[in-house]
Amino acid sequence: MTAIERLIETLKPRHPDLSRFTVVSLGGSGRDIIHYTLHKQLGGLMPAVLEFDEYKSRRIAEATGHRPLPDDEAFCRFHALHRSMKKEDPPGPADTERLMQFLSLIARFSVTGDELARLDRIAPEHMERIAIFFATMGTFRRELATEGLFYAPFEEAAFADLTLRDNELFVGLPVMTPTHERFISRIPHDRRFIDAPLFGPHMPQGTPDYDSALALIRRLGIGEERATTGRLELTELNERPAVRALIAAEIERFLQGGEGGNKGQLLIVPLDETLSFYLWQLLFRPLGDRVNFVPWLPFSHFVAAHRLIMAIRERRPLDGVRRELAAELTARWRDLDAAERAAFEKAIALIDDMTRLGPLMGAERETLSLHLVASAKLHLRGDRKAPVQVVGLGNATGVPYRRALILPMDRDIFPRRPFNGPFLNLVHLPRIHKTQFESDDLTLRQFLALGESAHLAARYDTGAGAAPSPHFAFLSVEFGMKPVKRLMAAAPFIAPSGDPAIKNSDEMRERLANYPWSFSSLPLFLSCPFRFVIERKDFFNIEPPACFEGEDHVNMVIGQFLHDLFASLKGVDKPIDRWRQLFEERWESNAEISTKVPDRAVRKALVHAYLNDIAAWERESGAAVLFSNAVTDTELPLEATFGGYRLTGRLDRVQERNGRKLVADLKYKESMPAVCKEGLIAEAADERGLHDHFQLLFYAQLLIENGRAKEDELDAAYICLRSGDRGNYIVELPAGEIERRRETLDALARRLDRTIAQERFAPNHKARACSYCPYKALCLRPDLYFVGRPE
Repeated sequence: MTAIERLIETLKPRHPDLSRFTVVSLGGSGRDIIHYTLHKQLGGLMPAVLEFDEYKSRRIAEATGHRPLPDDEAFCRFHALHRSMKKEDPPGPADTERLMQFLSLIARFSVTGDELARLDRIAPEHMERIAIFFATMGTFRRELATEGLFYAPFEEAAFADLTLRDNELFVGLPVMTPTHERFISRIPHDRRFIDAPLFGPHMPQGTPDYDSALALIRRLGIGEERATTGRLELTELNERPAVRALIAAEIERFLQGGEGGNKGQLLIVPLDETLSFYLWQLLFRPLGDRVNFVPWLPFSHFVAAHRLIMAIRERRPLDGVRRELAAELTARWRDLDAAERAAFEKAIALIDDMTRLGPLMGAERETLSLHLVASAKLHLRGDRKAPVQVVGLGNATGVPYRRALILPMDRDIFPRRPFNGPFLNLVHLPRIHKTQFESDDLTLRQFLALGESAHLAARYDTGAGAAPSPHFAFLSVEFGMKPVKRLMAAAPFIAPSGDPAIKNSDEMRERLANYPWSFSSLPLFLSCPFRFVIERKDFFNIEPPACFEGEDHVNMVIGQFLHDLFASLKGVDKPIDRWRQLFEERWESNAEISTKVPDRAVRKALVHAYLNDIAAWERESGAAVLFSNAVTDTELPLEATFGGYRLTGRLDRVQERNGRKLVADLKYKESMPAVCKEGLIAEAADERGLHDHFQLLFYAQLLIENGRAKEDELDAAYICLRSGDRGNYIVELPAGEIERRRETLDALARRLDRTIAQERFAPNHKARACSYCPYKALCLRPDLYFVGRPE
């Protein structure tokens, strides 16, 4: 039974007159959903339903006899005071806003000047600035008190010792600040309704010594729920468009399975506020009444905001602008969508606010008015019965659902980005960060506990520097669910036109017929000859723009380092005992790693751990493969032929194993894909590119044709250096492929004949490597602005 359901059971005996009760939503923004659920399931004379901040303001007002000051009026007053105390360098509205956020934070967590002064990382000059901030807040509070007013965020201490009143019921938990914790401790259990959070099967049964919601609920005596198999799904996405593509796929799948009613609802929780307008415009708005969009939208993106900004800058009378906007809203009501209507209404309301605040703005009227417009947000009014609900975690807590999609769980997005302003970084006060993390973690877990299934997605966004958050990785381990990497992109609206194909010629055919093919060149030519010809600019005299020069990927740099490291171990006695010393020396002296690998210390520890696992397994099992004493050749260059074509390659290593020769290739990967049951000869026709195991087949051909190995005494395998599956580090070329290599290579040669004979080399957007190709703008790939490709 959910917290709201228990609340309803408590209220039912007093139904239908519930007007003497007050229900307080302590956590998030759950007031609306509590009110909606009570109205829907109980009806009658409703209780007062308040957000916790509103409840605190009312109680402080009753205790002090003062009136709470609205946020916008408090901002204008504080800005005037802030400027008067810094006349030499008067601050702008954004500076005042940051200062108010800082002061509200330290007031909320009962931080004193003495506490800050005792911190090691606060220098004396910083303390002087902070003392001025405290003085500004004290002056502001005293000035308001003389007028019988107070600003609630600065008066948290006044709430701490207030006693509960009869018939007050509380739902959820707030951020557990010192003031809140004292208040919560006095609420009787029968008047406190809190949803039990969900934890994974691998979360410790005892209270962990790291930050988590489990430590919080154990302190407060709240129940918990453990996950069952299949409750959670985790995904890693590529770039921002993949977020939209995944949401669209979830909505389509959900709506095809039945809408609303006893089928439940799909709840989508976008964690990144910067995505709200983007997703509304491109995805949710076209869904009409099938979606209820709850998150705030930035007002400044709408036409009504631009018209208001222009009027402010031109210093036109705002009462006339108000009449124009009201008349246009009335005339065009049916033509405007929900967001545009809300924008017109917001513009009218802002004009009313500016008129009311005019005397407080003084000479700063234009600047402050523009700031109010820039910071304003819209809240759409939708239907909570819609099958798709786009909500925030706080808006949806307590509502059972069939399916949820929560994204993107990126670094600095969830959990929230720590406060880091010009006045104080929360690294100085870890207790605040710990408290907020516990609260955020609890909110997420309470939400997860209420649904049949939930899909959590993180995102790599190279433009924004986003990557999956550590908390996302922690949840993966806790729930025993390995994230699935998905390459997704939204469908393009307009396909580009033109013919980017490169015309073939007799001279080019001759060059291709004599080209020294390798595993890096042949799959590329067979899958996308257009890219092959462009990349071989020195060979074919085609010059791509300089902006298409590629960059070395971090894993490629590390992979090359490992190739060089193990090549250096050839001939070393007992390499399993010597590799650590060489690893340390070469890592620290490697120029590419020092310039191209970020977070070198972290990556060094990871690579060292991978190698250490393999070394430990080889010691235990006695299977010397990676750290073998029997390596006969490394980085061995060879040439051979197949079907009349030249074949070249540089073999990583050749070694003796169990009386046979093993040609091995080192891969800085977790695993390699399996060959289909029909074998490589069937894979030779794949237009997306050659299967990875062709590399091993080429190596075998090079060794056998050069007389360095016998067909019936040769094995080929990959050694996967990042495999987390203990003991499964070796991926063998399937048995029989070396024996059938002539038939397979002949089929490959016939395909090469056909490709070289083409009249023109066109791009192949189905190629496996297409998503990562730097030449997409040259080949007119339809979705060239997206990194991934649709599944």
